[in-house]
Amino acid sequence: MKWLLVLLAALTASSALAAERALTLRHLRGGVYVVEDGFYAKENSAVYIGRDHVTVVGATWSPETAKLLATEIGKITPKPITEVIDTNYHPDRAGGNATFKSIGAKIISTEMTRDLMRSGWEGVVAWTRKAVPSYPALLPVLPDTVYPGDFALQGGHVRAIYLGPSHTRDGIFVYFPEEKVLYGGCILKEQLGNLDYADLAEYPKTLRKLQQLNLGFTTIIAGHYSPIHGPELIDRYISLLEQRPH
Repeated sequence: MKWLLVLLAALTASSALAAERALTLRHLRGGVYVVEDGFYAKENSAVYIGRDHVTVVGATWSPETAKLLATEIGKITPKPITEVIDTNYHPDRAGGNATFKSIGAKIISTEMTRDLMRSGWEGVVAWTRKAVPSYPALLPVLPDTVYPGDFALQGGHVRAIYLGPSHTRDGIFVYFPEEKVLYGGCILKEQLGNLDYADLAEYPKTLRKLQQLNLGFTTIIAGHYSPIHGPELIDRYISLLEQRPH
């Protein structure tokens, strides 16, 4: 009987691990899809399926997870993935660059993100591997298309917005105006999360600038934890920052 209990416990643990190490793609609204990536530490990305091609927002953790995402996209559309936005220079947003580049997609970011990846990738991968030892020692794959600041893709249906330092110096928001959806990336989430690279003085100011834009979004895709929230997530995160232990 004891061996059966041990076997059941092992199977339960194995099932839980398999459930965590999974990547899913589900439709949200219009051309916007939500990616939930359970590898290493849960992160959420986004996909926009446009008239002629696909834009991935956040390259996911690694070449492996990027391959999984490309497979999931291929199940719902024959349109090619032609562009991937690195929303900051950290591995959860840029670790999959190599896979997407290998299939012919442009890797797109701000100049700041490209420069920080060039100078800081080794350090942030080392930090990640210390927290998550199973994370691979990836070499940087730099963006090949960069912009000095804000930019638009898909004929204006995908808008990247930089408002100042926050979770990292370079983090951007991505807004889908027709769907009234904002991708908050690592900047917006339901818990404080990692603040080791954050500019804590500027972070609340950046979020208030976002509110002052009055973009009219009704949904926020958070970069970590549960993915779907309303605009109230901004006030909630500002409150978390203000109440954090000093």
